[in-house]
Amino acid sequence: MLSPPTVQVLAAGIVVATLAGFILGHALPHAPRSPSRVVARRDPRRWTEIVWVGGALAMVFWQFAVLVVPVYAYHWPAAPDFPYSSAVQLLGFAVALAGGLLFFSAVRALGRHMTPRIQVQEGHRLVQEGPYAYIRHPAYTAILTSAAGLSLLYLSPILAGLFVLLAGVAVYRAGLEEDLLSSPEAFGEEYREYVARTGRFLPRLRGRRRDGA
Repeated sequence: MLSPPTVQVLAAGIVVATLAGFILGHALPHAPRSPSRVVARRDPRRWTEIVWVGGALAMVFWQFAVLVVPVYAYHWPAAPDFPYSSAVQLLGFAVALAGGLLFFSAVRALGRHMTPRIQVQEGHRLVQEGPYAYIRHPAYTAILTSAAGLSLLYLSPILAGLFVLLAGVAVYRAGLEEDLLSSPEAFGEEYREYVARTGRFLPRLRGRRRDGA
């Protein structure tokens, strides 16, 4: 098992990467934001919104807890050591960073359409660039990937439980989004064709058809 100082260094690396991604994401050139009329929306259950936002924030602030109070954030509850546990933790670090990179890529592709709300506004277009060319919900995939990576890095049953909760909410939210986007109020048949050639959270194993556009 990795020592607390080593884990603190890795946590610091994740903090720096998170801050850099946040700064770069806001520095990307986006179309000017202007008030737009909401054409259609789907309202998820309130408790799922709390779990989703709270879970994502918990993952971010967990890194700071590891830096400040590793005896609690890393060693509580204590996970038993096992063969190659350090290798598993390093793998978790790499997986967490991969999730962060995917999230940045999703934000860059979605641009001004990125929002925590499940809605369609006037002028909304169906984004099919970047990771959206292969999966329909790369931001959700990124959050789940990071949660899985962090649970491995810290060997934390609490973060593992959080991953399970987030996975359930992600499936629920993705269903609402797909119901909205495939409706006549949004993209209708265009979105259904998009669904047919992409995966929900992971790319389809079969080669995707080229878009005729």
